[in-house]
Amino acid sequence: MTQRTYSIGEAARLSGVSVRNIRFYSDQGLLPPAGRTASGYRVFTDADLVRLDLIRCLRDAGVGLEIIREVLSRELSLTEALTLRLETLEAEIAAQRRVASALRAALRSSQLTEADLRRYLTMTQLSRSERRDVVERFFEKVSDGINIDRKWVRQMIETTVPELPDDPTPEQCDAWIELSAILGDPSFIANMRANASDTWDRDSFDMQAYQAASNAMVQQAKRAIDDGLAPTSDAGNLIAREWLETSARLMGRQPDLDFRNWLRAKYAQHDDRAARYWELVAIMRGQRSDASPNREWAWIVDAMRHHLAD
Repeated sequence: MTQRTYSIGEAARLSGVSVRNIRFYSDQGLLPPAGRTASGYRVFTDADLVRLDLIRCLRDAGVGLEIIREVLSRELSLTEALTLRLETLEAEIAAQRRVASALRAALRSSQLTEADLRRYLTMTQLSRSERRDVVERFFEKVSDGINIDRKWVRQMIETTVPELPDDPTPEQCDAWIELSAILGDPSFIANMRANASDTWDRDSFDMQAYQAASNAMVQQAKRAIDDGLAPTSDAGNLIAREWLETSARLMGRQPDLDFRNWLRAKYAQHDDRAARYWELVAIMRGQRSDASPNREWAWIVDAMRHHLAD
């Protein structure tokens, strides 16, 4: 039985693919015509229309011509072709999200420069190892020349290297941009160096004991917050006094007037970006921004400021 044939114009009308594209696919070898008329015009069969429909679907999905060629020649299954396209598309979407986050950050700048835009774009495209380098450089600058336990520094780096998933959300990209700006700010580095020097540059400092005492203090603050108690309450005053005495003991000092004055000055110089650091790391890990004990420490700081004002 003779197969029905269609002119290129009929094939275009039936398939919804333009004559120009059908001619292009034919010239590329993806849709060789079943034959030609006596006048040399291409003709196509029902099987060719089915093939053309597959080409159209794959092109609509963004699949390239070489992959389509492999599918049509059975070198690549349809499932494999679509899987490759999906992986490519997801990578493109993730890249576009990073670019969008960089543009949002750039547009927040009151005096945007080309250098700012370049920095924002670079920050969103860093690999995990490159983000780790940013954190390591920060800690190197903070600890340079200070008698800090190197194991503690390594622990801090391991704990705080910001993670980003392969497909980060805009919020996660924004968090990394903000965090990278904080880590590179000379004033923040200077503040953290001053705090590190006050803590470590003494004859003996037991960080393990300090962390244990800090964790206990956080739990007390958490219970106070859950009970609806304000930092200025009697409970806040008791917790503040306990922390004053504990921190003095751990630093080898007496909780006297000199220590109170020194501590009052430290709390007056408190840099809120230190707490923001942990919020941003939590966001990048897909957690809530309050996943870190920042809420409890903010309560303790307020309690200390009120107690030391007496």
